[in-house]
Amino acid sequence: MTLKATGLEIGPDEFVFPVHTRTIAQIRYDFLNQVMTVVYHDGRSRTTAGIQGPAMLRILAQRPVERSPFLLQTVI
Repeated sequence: MTLKATGLEIGPDEFVFPVHTRTIAQIRYDFLNQVMTVVYHDGRSRTTAGIQGPAMLRILAQRPVERSPFLLQTVI
């Protein structure tokens, strides 16, 4: 399946989290390979490997993505 907004493929082992901020459109997470991809509104994306699922979900649940020091340092 392809997302119309980004043109990126969604794999069977991937979750897509819509994010409503000024810069970030969505966060995609491949739990099989532990790869997180941040997709920006302008179509750019940044990928970080080695992100464990439970840690990533805790970070997303605690505070807005743009205020997360972990995401700001590793991905954005």
